Amino acid sequence: MSYVVIGSIVTAADTVSTAKKDIALQNEARVKTDIVISNVSWINNNCLLFNITNTGSEVIGNLNATNVFVANSTDTPKYYKFDLASSPVPGYGSATFGTWAYNSIWPDTTRPGMLDPGEMMAIKICNLTIVHPNTLVGVTTSNGVSAFIAF
Repeated sequence: MSYVVIGSIVTAADTVSTAKKDIALQNEARVKTDIVISNVSWINNNCLLFNITNTGSEVIGNLNATNVFVANSTDTPKYYKFDLASSPVPGYGSATFGTWAYNSIWPDTTRPGMLDPGEMMAIKICNLTIVHPNTLVGVTTSNGVSAFIAF
């Protein structure tokens, strides 16, 4: 009986230790992550183009968990998820309704399809219902780091 109790205590301590280590690694990645949004523009009145640049030292690789938000002062904020099937969008093609896709990652030489430190990604969202004036764009990475720009 005492072996069961001791075994349970050791297992619980190991689980807590692993969880603490995972949290520390996630916090370290968050500290090393930084993004900047720039060059926001409207195309054809319903497509939004903008760039995000990885100015941190952590790779942004989980694009499926990278969220884009678009809002203004009169509409409810809209959430857009990543559309892997449409990325990269050639030229001025369109992502699937309600999603975002990237046109390109530049220079994209280290890890193709991931946003490495110093690289820039051109993002496109089409079929927007947001009214143009006073628009806010936000991007949140998979580890919770966000950037916003009003234009």
